[in-house]
Amino acid sequence: MLAKQYRLSKEKDINRVFKNKSTLFGKSVILNWTTNQSTNSRFAFVVSNKTFAKAVDRNYYKRILRDIIYQLIKDIPTNLDIVLVIKKEIDQMNFSAVLEDIRGLIKKLKK
Repeated sequence: MLAKQYRLSKEKDINRVFKNKSTLFGKSVILNWTTNQSTNSRFAFVVSNKTFAKAVDRNYYKRILRDIIYQLIKDIPTNLDIVLVIKKEIDQMNFSAVLEDIRGLIKKLKK
């Protein structure tokens, strides 16, 4: 689980990311980001009801993404607010494929 300092939990902060966003598209997720005033990067995960109708599925994919971000937190630049929006294609990918997809997006983010 991500520590509280790495969570983007307030609705106004998430809306700020969507308003001032830069976007990177992957096979499994869409990475929306903007800068923040914090010393840490903060994360939120969005799964639409249209993408996965069952709450069990939505929560499952959010747990997967939290675990991936937990593993990659040291590689992610600081001072960013990041919202990961899950795409329907994630259900056809295994964990390692999703990990590599997000790792590639983070490499693009560093440039």
